[in-house]
Amino acid sequence: MAETEWHYPTIERGSKLGIHSIRQDGVTGFAQSMVDGGGAFSVIKAVDDLGWLLRIKTISPETITVARLVSGLEGCGHVEKPETDLNKMADALLKLITDKINSAPSLRDRVDYWEVVNEPDPPGTVGYSRLSELMIKCMDRAEQAGLKLALFSLCAGTPEWDEMEAMVATGVFARARQGGHILTLHEGIFSPHDPIDLWWGHQIPGSPVVEGAGALCFRYRYLYHLLQQRDEVVPLLVSEWCGYDQGPLSPQQVVERVRWYDERARQDYWVFAFCPFTLGSVPPWGSHDYEFAYPAIVEYMLSIKDEENALPKDAPVKPKPDEDEDETACRGLPRAQYKRVYVLLPPDAGSAWAEAAIGATWDERRFTVGGSADDAGIGDLDDKAVVAVNPAQWGDDLKGFYETYYPGVTYVPLMASTPQQLAERLRGLAV
Repeated sequence: MAETEWHYPTIERGSKLGIHSIRQDGVTGFAQSMVDGGGAFSVIKAVDDLGWLLRIKTISPETITVARLVSGLEGCGHVEKPETDLNKMADALLKLITDKINSAPSLRDRVDYWEVVNEPDPPGTVGYSRLSELMIKCMDRAEQAGLKLALFSLCAGTPEWDEMEAMVATGVFARARQGGHILTLHEGIFSPHDPIDLWWGHQIPGSPVVEGAGALCFRYRYLYHLLQQRDEVVPLLVSEWCGYDQGPLSPQQVVERVRWYDERARQDYWVFAFCPFTLGSVPPWGSHDYEFAYPAIVEYMLSIKDEENALPKDAPVKPKPDEDEDETACRGLPRAQYKRVYVLLPPDAGSAWAEAAIGATWDERRFTVGGSADDAGIGDLDDKAVVAVNPAQWGDDLKGFYETYYPGVTYVPLMASTPQQLAERLRGLAV
């Protein structure tokens, strides 16, 4: 299905690591260090103690702020039961937020998204369907109050595949996208003695194979597999991420765990951030405090602040001008003119498709093989062609995209149902 226009912010460059903080502690200092180094945290989340978010917005206006209010309602107890009144539950959840705003009106401008619940895990598909219906009712009320919500805040290691299907079937994500809301959930490992990639690449029961997904880290990719099929992708915030937990890890060891997750999260344009749990810890979370590692984390983040992240399909690249260069100067001039043929694989193509394309063309013709529509078109070359494999998977008019953004490209559509058929057709292709 063609992806509709993306109306949310996109983290175009740099790390997607954010901050989760229960108390302010060193948060503003770390935010200032990022800005001083030419970067910024994409997301900072505060819990209960929200006043210092004004300082964050002053230091780093582009940082997305998220707030959570702790309450006995946030677990959505008994949401699965038919006798539970979802309207009353939604009213009570939103009242916590609106009461807080009424007592501190400046929060309306300090908080971009309100995390409306926390770690609900109702039993079975019925429970998750009812939870999704509750989220729809919460969105209705939030929009009446002029607020945006961060939905679900699911527990790490949940939900199961059939529960994901049940959530999606309610239309909750289409409704969220319509209203400009986002999804939050929790991920990570539970012990410093476990490798950060524990069970990564493992399927969850009943699920299809989803490239890059796992049972713990990147479990969200199973859910997003469904959302992509339905064109219902919304931004994701991993609002609590555990890569270090009560263990004797050094700051650099924490950074390496962050780096592993970050490199993969940056491949998913819909991810706003992942926020290690936590800074500003209070009992009983004292052993979870990441503050000892954040100076090294900030150093890592600044070292990659200009590296490009994945963007929504067909989004034109916005080059970052060099400081000593006129921003209007031409970019992409080759050292010398050459002919290039780029085999553009469809968005869902796995490594077997790439191997087939390289195997069929590399030895004799050295075609470029990739999966970025922009990368295929960019470059000031007199002779460049894009072989678009199964172009309908990119949307309605891939040819028009090149005519608009990369004029001069020779556009060659090529259909193939298997990697083997792709190899055969590339071998016989005259470009």
